[in-house]
Amino acid sequence: MDNFGAMRNTETAIIPKGTVINGNIAIEGKLEMYGVVNGDINSASRVNVSGDITGNIKANDLYAKDSFIVGQIECAQGATIRDNTVILGDIRAENLVVDGAIQGKIDIREGITVGEGAILDSDIKAKTIQVNNGAAINGHCSLCYADIKLEDIFPVTEETVEEPPKEETKEPEPAEEDKPKAVAKPKAIAKPKAVKKPDAES
Repeated sequence: MDNFGAMRNTETAIIPKGTVINGNIAIEGKLEMYGVVNGDINSASRVNVSGDITGNIKANDLYAKDSFIVGQIECAQGATIRDNTVILGDIRAENLVVDGAIQGKIDIREGITVGEGAILDSDIKAKTIQVNNGAAINGHCSLCYADIKLEDIFPVTEETVEEPPKEETKEPEPAEEDKPKAVAKPKAIAKPKAVKKPDAES
């Protein structure tokens, strides 16, 4: 089943524990989910989850407790991730309160409150972030939505680049064949020894 369309006109839909739905769910009202859904959930209202979801969630706001969710989450308002909840996927929302575990990118336009039991393996983008003692965060935090401009506080200075020391250029040594060959000195000519004159006859 591609779409659980019967829920469209229901004010509050309840998926009880033990129920497995293989297909997407679209609802204009509130959804209470205690079973298992293998598919996307799209709600114009609130989605309460205490079960397992493999699929993306798009809602006005989300409340998850005692749940396991694999997929992307997008909320027009806030998302609340309580204890004993694991989310493998990115989260986009206006506000976020988290006491569970999240592995994925977190993009929050306003504020994040990270509880003492939270475990975040995430890169975080937000306007403000409050981290309680005991929380564990592994990732990069950027307050990119804050009203503060860092360049107004920390003046940007031009970095002076030091020129590397000039190396002394040495003239290349001439090749062996171009080097002047040493002229051998002539060997000294041995002087003739003096010949002893014969004694005159007496």
